[in-house]
Amino acid sequence: MCDLTPFTTVLHIDCSARTADSVSRRLSQAVVDQLFTLEPGLQLLRRDLGIEAPPPVNDTEAEAFFTPPPHRTAGQVTALADSDTLTEELLSADILVLGTPMYNFNVPASLKAWIDYVVRPGKTFRRVANGNLEGLCGDKKVYVCTASSGKSIGTGMDHLRPYLDVIFGFIGIGNVVYFDAEGLAWGEQERERSINAAVESIHQHFDVSRHSDAGQNPVE
Repeated sequence: MCDLTPFTTVLHIDCSARTADSVSRRLSQAVVDQLFTLEPGLQLLRRDLGIEAPPPVNDTEAEAFFTPPPHRTAGQVTALADSDTLTEELLSADILVLGTPMYNFNVPASLKAWIDYVVRPGKTFRRVANGNLEGLCGDKKVYVCTASSGKSIGTGMDHLRPYLDVIFGFIGIGNVVYFDAEGLAWGEQERERSINAAVESIHQHFDVSRHSDAGQNPVE
């Protein structure tokens, strides 16, 4: 449970290539709206990967990720500037709201690039005793809003949700809630039904949170 206060920071990320008529954007905005209804004073960070995505990790960045900070060259420090910015945004957030379509059964390339920039040794995970790894983001809450043309939840075709579960789990986040709109290419009637069901699921989730603890603004 996360108690919302004016000091709570929300990182809102969208990554759909569509800037208009995007269902994942609509759903993620609905989640943000619900959070601000609970606590109007929230701090908001905005990142639109559909408009400006990081490029794939290059050779200099890859070497710099695994070079201890005291030993990095000036070139490596410069190369990590974008990654540092994205990672600090994630680390500073208490809640992540992520809107993502499913492209070819997985996340878009823009989101994969963001993940490659923020899954950082010494930043979002670290090595501990006996060579084990420990995530460093465990106190965060994540809402993922997905949109897909077909219907793959619970099937072997869905590589989006299992992948995100692994990534978030690896950096220590186990508190992930999904809101999904599927079958968006199955005709207008099914599209509207699925969108409306996802929006209603968002409203129901926050209605439960709103009334779960009198006098507070908890988010389950």
